[in-house]
Amino acid sequence: MDTTTLIWIIVAIVVVIAIIAIILAVTAKGRRERRRHAQHEKAEKLRAEARETDLAAREHEAKLAQAKADTAAAAAESERARAQAAQADIEAARRSADIDEHAAQAAQRRDEQAETLRKADKVDPLRGDSANDAPSRRTDDPTTGDAPLSN
Repeated sequence: MDTTTLIWIIVAIVVVIAIIAIILAVTAKGRRERRRHAQHEKAEKLRAEARETDLAAREHEAKLAQAKADTAAAAAESERARAQAAQADIEAARRSADIDEHAAQAAQRRDEQAETLRKADKVDPLRGDSANDAPSRRTDDPTTGDAPLSN
């Protein structure tokens, strides 16, 4: 082999190695880019799943908060109803006492009126056994239960 052939073989090998190196460099850049793109897509997918999980967790927390608020409102309403019932019981007892007091006062006044009428009858000269034809001062009153005086 002569020197020029050997030089051409060496140049051809160098050119082939250079072409392979260029091809590898170009394809390595593409493979790196594809790998980065695949990793980016995987990261975006994980982020989307995390957002969905976070949204679901927030919705669940909101439902729990609403349930707690509803429970608290129901408890407050129940307590308010109990307080109103207690107040109504107190009011009923007070009114019952007032009614009893008014009834006692009315009975006392009727007794006083009857006593006054008896005194008036004793003092009245026209009332008595000989004055049977005198007009009656009392009338039949269904509210007091007074019966007319006999003539």
